[in-house]
Amino acid sequence: MKNTQRRTAILQQVAAAGGPVSAEEIFEALRGQFPTLALSTIYRNLERFAQDGLLDKEVSPDGVFRYARREEHGHYLVCTQCHSRIRLQECPLTAMEKELERETGFSIDRHQLTLYGKCPACRKREK
Repeated sequence: MKNTQRRTAILQQVAAAGGPVSAEEIFEALRGQFPTLALSTIYRNLERFAQDGLLDKEVSPDGVFRYARREEHGHYLVCTQCHSRIRLQECPLTAMEKELERETGFSIDRHQLTLYGKCPACRKREK
């Protein structure tokens, strides 16, 4: 894939976000810098980056695809209201993964786990 200013800017926006970001959010951030940039171009590049293993793609509870830099191995709690993210320190799937490999003969390369709910601050605001 040819490295262009737009592709570099898209990747920089994902990195600067510090967490999953939507194509629309990237589009809004880059409109001033690239006035002729189309939302479809952003979607197409994000999909390509995900296919090439540069980004992870996830569906948020509101049905929006969000993209984030591919990290080593991480699991998160994500608030459905404020979208804050908490990274889990331990992998709760390690034992299950080993058991599944033993039972099925399947070689698991990687996994991701994101749990959605409401953070303490949002729960407190609801009361």
